[in-house]
Amino acid sequence: MPVGLPVNIRGERMKAAAEAFISAVQALASQVFPWASQMRVRTEWSYAWYDHQPKPIQLPATEKNTAAK
Repeated sequence: MPVGLPVNIRGERMKAAAEAFISAVQALASQVFPWASQMRVRTEWSYAWYDHQPKPIQLPATEKNTAAK
């Protein structure tokens, strides 16, 4: 990485995107939810080091999981 480049270069972009989304929801909230007096926001960044979704694993056939012919 070049000297001076922030380690987490995407962090600020994600924070800005979250703030833009919050602003959009806030602008519509009074029209969509006129009874609401406040809104609560939680932002979280979860970094997946490893994400693997294998193909479904077939289980042995039984009379309860097999369609009757």
